[in-house]
Amino acid sequence: MADVSIRPAEPADRPAMISLMGELHDAEVLMESNRAAGADSAESHLDHILGEMKRLGGATLVAELEGQVEGFLIYTIEEDPGTFVKTAMRRHGMLWDISVSAAMRGQGLGRRLVAAAEADLAARGIAEMRLYVLAANDRAQALYRELGYGEYEYIMAKRF
Repeated sequence: MADVSIRPAEPADRPAMISLMGELHDAEVLMESNRAAGADSAESHLDHILGEMKRLGGATLVAELEGQVEGFLIYTIEEDPGTFVKTAMRRHGMLWDISVSAAMRGQGLGRRLVAAAEADLAARGIAEMRLYVLAANDRAQALYRELGYGEYEYIMAKRF
């Protein structure tokens, strides 16, 4: 897939990113009962994440093939509070969302987006990326494990 370019997102990419965010949310609805459908949440969630990225720093990357945005990734740069984490390891990237179009899944776009984000973080002197993944999202978990990610913390929940 040599014709794919990974580049920083531009304002003209917004409609494609909203559509891809909707695809992601629609997939998550099938895995987690608290998720909103894409049509109800995609644009507002994208705006929220972009606001966090602007506030914290980070990047929005898109994967483009033949002039069409086929995927995106958004990460922020965060820092652990307090002294429970070694000073040198407090700053880290946080992968908020990644989505690849249904037509392009399984062809390496997600891997390329993650690799580009990791390279960008490394260039900034940051040596760790963290992410959240739904417990029921086996496909995403498998991808992240293949890329060298492992368990760091568990978030447990109880609904009542």
